[in-house]
Amino acid sequence: MNQDLKPVKNRTKAGQFPKGASGNPKGRPKGTPNKINERIRETIHAALDETAPDVVKWIRRLGKDDPKGALQVYAALAEFALPKLSRQEVKAEADAVVKHTITFRRGGKMITPGHERGEG
Repeated sequence: MNQDLKPVKNRTKAGQFPKGASGNPKGRPKGTPNKINERIRETIHAALDETAPDVVKWIRRLGKDDPKGALQVYAALAEFALPKLSRQEVKAEADAVVKHTITFRRGGKMITPGHERGEG
């Protein structure tokens, strides 16, 4: 037994610490990743990096026979790369004119459809 560790007296009969108490009151510092979860993430990232070119081929191959299925797979994968959009309710008077402007970002640059053609 390590001489630096003092025996803890506040354990239950089963040898467990009561809720809210531990042998290490300071615990793991905030922001320190769990080592197992970090290893799993690294493994998944490596697998995704290695198979990314194959995934594109698979979607194209699926699209030849099943375009709808390929689009569904593409949309499902996009959810992991693109932020989800949220619905917003807009209330206006019955006779009010409502103008919608949609702005996209490409490479950090703001793009509003129509503006590059001199419209809007």
